[in-house]
Amino acid sequence: MAHALNPHAHVQYVEQPALLARLRQSYADYREYLATYKELNALSDRHLADFGVSRLNVREIARATVYGD
Repeated sequence: MAHALNPHAHVQYVEQPALLARLRQSYADYREYLATYKELNALSDRHLADFGVSRLNVREIARATVYGD
Protein backbone atom coordinates (compact mmCIF):
# COMPACT_ATOMS: atom_id res chain seq x y z
CA MET A 1 0.00 0.00 0.00
CA ALA A 2 2.97 2.30 0.53
CA HIS A 3 3.65 2.33 -3.22
CA ALA A 4 0.11 3.44 -3.91
CA LEU A 5 0.63 6.44 -1.66
CA ASN A 6 3.98 7.40 -3.20
CA PRO A 7 3.45 8.97 -6.66
CA HIS A 8 7.19 8.74 -7.40
CA ALA A 9 7.56 5.04 -6.61
CA HIS A 10 7.59 4.09 -10.31
CA VAL A 11 10.31 6.64 -11.18
CA GLN A 12 13.17 4.45 -9.98
CA TYR A 13 12.06 1.63 -12.26
CA VAL A 14 11.90 3.95 -15.25
CA GLU A 15 15.33 5.50 -14.58
CA GLN A 16 17.23 2.27 -13.85
CA PRO A 17 17.51 1.08 -17.48
CA ALA A 18 18.79 4.50 -18.51
CA LEU A 19 21.30 4.48 -15.67
CA LEU A 20 22.49 1.00 -16.58
CA ALA A 21 22.81 2.00 -20.22
CA ARG A 22 24.93 5.02 -19.25
CA LEU A 23 27.11 2.87 -17.00
CA ARG A 24 27.61 0.31 -19.76
CA GLN A 25 28.49 3.04 -22.24
CA SER A 26 30.93 4.65 -19.79
CA TYR A 27 32.62 1.30 -19.20
CA ALA A 28 32.79 0.61 -22.96
CA ASP A 29 34.29 4.07 -23.55
CA TYR A 30 36.86 3.52 -20.83
CA ARG A 31 37.83 0.14 -22.28
CA GLU A 32 38.22 1.75 -25.71
CA TYR A 33 40.36 4.50 -24.15
CA LEU A 34 42.61 1.92 -22.50
CA ALA A 35 42.96 -0.06 -25.72
CA THR A 36 43.81 3.08 -27.69
CA TYR A 37 46.28 4.24 -25.06
CA LYS A 38 48.00 0.85 -24.90
CA GLU A 39 48.22 0.62 -28.67
CA LEU A 40 49.76 4.07 -29.02
CA ASN A 41 52.04 3.57 -26.05
CA ALA A 42 53.34 0.32 -27.55
CA LEU A 43 54.66 2.19 -30.59
CA SER A 44 58.30 3.15 -30.62
CA ASP A 45 59.34 6.78 -30.32
CA ARG A 46 60.36 6.66 -33.97
CA HIS A 47 56.91 5.49 -35.11
CA LEU A 48 55.23 8.13 -32.99
CA ALA A 49 57.54 10.77 -34.50
CA ASP A 50 56.50 9.58 -37.97
CA PHE A 51 52.93 10.51 -37.00
CA GLY A 52 54.10 13.80 -35.53
CA VAL A 53 53.22 12.70 -32.00
CA SER A 54 55.28 12.93 -28.85
CA ARG A 55 55.05 10.20 -26.23
CA LEU A 56 53.88 12.90 -23.84
CA ASN A 57 50.76 13.37 -25.97
CA VAL A 58 49.69 9.71 -26.10
CA ARG A 59 47.31 9.97 -23.14
CA GLU A 60 45.73 13.17 -24.48
CA ILE A 61 45.31 11.70 -27.96
CA ALA A 62 43.69 8.54 -26.60
CA ARG A 63 41.29 10.61 -24.51
CA ALA A 64 40.37 12.91 -27.38
CA THR A 65 39.88 9.94 -29.71
CA VAL A 66 37.36 8.28 -27.41
CA TYR A 67 35.72 11.16 -25.56
CA GLY A 68 36.12 13.97 -28.07
CA ASP A 69 37.91 17.27 -27.65
